[in-house]
Amino acid sequence: MPQISLTQFDKFLNGKPEAANYLFFGEERFFFDDLLTRLKDFVFQNKADQDLNLQQFYGTENSTGEILSACVAYPMFASRKLVIVREFDKMIINEQDSFLRYIQNPQPTTVLALIAEKWPKAKFYEEIQKNSVSIHCKSLSTGDLYQWVEEKLNKAGMRYDKTTIGFLVENIGNNLLRLNLEIEKLISFVGPGGALNTENVSTVTGFTRDVSIFNLQKALGGRDLTKSLKTGIQLLEQGEVMSAVLPMLTNFFRRIWTVKYLVSKNQSQSKILEQLKGHPYAYHDVFSSVGNFSEQRLLTIFEMLEESDLALKTSIKKELSILTMVCYHICKN
Repeated sequence: MPQISLTQFDKFLNGKPEAANYLFFGEERFFFDDLLTRLKDFVFQNKADQDLNLQQFYGTENSTGEILSACVAYPMFASRKLVIVREFDKMIINEQDSFLRYIQNPQPTTVLALIAEKWPKAKFYEEIQKNSVSIHCKSLSTGDLYQWVEEKLNKAGMRYDKTTIGFLVENIGNNLLRLNLEIEKLISFVGPGGALNTENVSTVTGFTRDVSIFNLQKALGGRDLTKSLKTGIQLLEQGEVMSAVLPMLTNFFRRIWTVKYLVSKNQSQSKILEQLKGHPYAYHDVFSSVGNFSEQRLLTIFEMLEESDLALKTSIKKELSILTMVCYHICKN
């Protein structure tokens, strides 16, 4: 059975496949429900059939025997049934041989969908994947994340500019569940086909253009001590915690380090973005900051951020004190 991509799934289903087993696995759980919705629409052409012929199990609660019993049972007043098993990777499989026999020779009237965050590499699981249509639900790269948001907005006929998309993604990050929720709120607020801008995004999400972790990064990348302290203090006042800020700063300066190295190899900006699978929005401040730090300076920043994280975890030093030290070290030392 093939392993297909997320974007190929609709085309695959439109071909009216006879496949009985499906496997959705990976770290991006947002895609699980999206894929299952499409699979339900495919299995149940008549929505009334779903009530009697959709069964859902959990690997942490149900047994292999219960799943097999559901799979071999015939649908009720319909041509097919759908059996969903979530958290399959957490299930204790006591009947491996029986389960594999079913997977290799499934009930034609049953569609079985197995959902797992992590897919083990043991022979048992390899055999299941070999006999299933599988989709790896990977976390989106930075570039793919912006494209995903644009596709959602395009589908709703929304008008927007690159600055607005950058503002939305930079404030929310790569949490697709939250991004999807905020996009739906924005579409409802503005209306399908309406125009998005940073003002209405700020109104709906509660983010401001002046106070965000990304503006703190930008100020630190520009070695602007006054703006860094002002933005950082406002973040703390709004409830942000240094335990969340420090890893993001470390990642930001790691990107600067990587880009600086590639620039030293005479690689162009477009080539660097292609190699890093980055999006121009996300790397704009990185490229702007590269010339402000030497390699040795970046090394001392990494050491300081690691020491700050340790101090945060092991001492009674206040978060404001740690923030002040971080800003001063990066901007002035």
